[in-house]
This record gives sequence, structure tokens and C-alpha cells, in this order.
Amino acid sequence: SSPLYNYKWRETRAALDRLAQFDASPFDDVALEYTNPATGGPVLPTMTCWIQLLRPGVHTRAHRQVNSAVYAVFEGSGESIINGQRFVWEKGDMFVVPPWAWHEHANPASEAAILFSIQDTPVMKTLGLYREEPYVADDGHQPLTGIFSG
Repeated sequence: SSPLYNYKWRETRAALDRLAQFDASPFDDVALEYTNPATGGPVLPTMTCWIQLLRPGVHTRAHRQVNSAVYAVFEGSGESIINGQRFVWEKGDMFVVPPWAWHEHANPASEAAILFSIQDTPVMKTLGLYREEPYVADDGHQPLTGIFSG
């Protein structure tokens, strides 16, 4: 069983802000994985949790992974393009990136956006099935084929 831990938002936000000064991923911008302090591994044996800061004006490059992810918009607003479909989101919304779906995120706003996600990456790695792949195009962005208006 996984012990209960308390991840303080103040410390998490400070860590994101520090990381934003030095490092960013072209696919996720600024992202931190929550870990189990007792093991250094994922929060749960089969699920991991991430907190992701999309700085103002950032549009990440597209990629895909075999894991699935459920996102909750913690702060701000923006959009995600998932398999060519644009999904616009704001604080309080949730969206899903299915397995092996091309996805990229954008924050056209002047304020940061923060996404929390829970992903089944650990189980895929344990089974030896984990893969990820960048979208290969000149600009790293997938063509827009539609807009979800749900």
C-alpha cells in the first residue's frame, strides 16, 4: 500500500518557478513529477502524477506516448491539440489524452497556466511497453483538423 503524503502547494509552486528559470521541455514546458518520498518512485505503484507550468506564450511541440493521461486545469487557460483536434480549456476543466495520441499544449495568455495530470506510465514501464515519440515536422506541430466545442 502507498503511504499518505502531503505535497504542499507553496513548495510545489516555488519549485516550478525555480525550474522555469533554468530548464524546460519542448514537449511539456516546465514539469515536475510528484514522487513517493519513501521510495523515490511514482506516487502509486501503477500511476504517477505531474504538475506542469505552461509559461505565457508557450506552445509546446507535439509528441505521443503509450500511456494515457487525465489532466485537470489548476490555473489559467489555454488549449491542447490532441490528434489534430483543438480543445480549449480553463481553470477547473479536465481533459484526457488517450494512449498514443499526438498532443501539444499552448498558453496564448499573458499569465501562466498550470496543469495537473495523473498518468499510467509506471504500469507501462513495468510491463516493458513504454514508448514515446516526437512529432516529426519542421515546426514540431501537428496540423489542425478540427475544433472540439463541447
